[in-house]
Amino acid sequence: MGTGLVIAGCLSGEKNDAGVAALVGELSRAVPADVCLRARTGGRPVGPAVPEALAELRVRGVRRALVVTTHVADGELQRACAEAVRAAASGFDELRLARPLLAGAGDLAVVAAALDEALPARPGRVVALAGHRGAECAAAFVGLSRALAARGREDVVVVAQDCLLARVAERTEREVLLGPFLMAMGTHARRDVLVGLRSSLELAGHEVGTWPHSLAELPAVRSLVCAHALEWVPGGRAARLRRAP
Repeated sequence: MGTGLVIAGCLSGEKNDAGVAALVGELSRAVPADVCLRARTGGRPVGPAVPEALAELRVRGVRRALVVTTHVADGELQRACAEAVRAAASGFDELRLARPLLAGAGDLAVVAAALDEALPARPGRVVALAGHRGAECAAAFVGLSRALAARGREDVVVVAQDCLLARVAERTEREVLLGPFLMAMGTHARRDVLVGLRSSLELAGHEVGTWPHSLAELPAVRSLVCAHALEWVPGGRAARLRRAP
């Protein structure tokens, strides 16, 4: 019986991204599969969408498959991916979808610790990380901020890109370390965050430095994504997704 792995997310079209390459490699080694494909769930229309990747698995004789996303939270893209998995499930003996990155309190603690290590505190400086919009992302950012505060890191602001300027304006620090809270260093991270937001912060009178890295570059984040994937291999705790009769 053939087995398949689909690694899905907006990072599917990015090239020369060391963090993405490391994550794909670690997932491919962690999850046993005869066929491994990458698919997109958002961003630029590069590469196959999840339904197309699942159809390709069926053509190649795969009967048991796992879809792992690189989504930060259980938002619109994760739900759309779940619907695609449900729609395709009748064509497989088993088809499953792994949880997104920030799926529980333990996940928040892991990512908070990783950020704490990667971005040391400095007096007079606020660390501002810009992520995606959406109610689910906003809720995850609140939880992450609490986990960071529990580590003594109240200097770190994690918010959606369109809320970042207002949140930084509430701070007393004039120095800002700006970075993306995104899984890949793609067009959105480079153009909209590191260039666009930096310019806006500087126009507001801040001294701005940048942290040009993605979440996928953090080893603890990659390990967490792999851990969520491994919940779904034989012996894992989650139930399979199947189309309702």
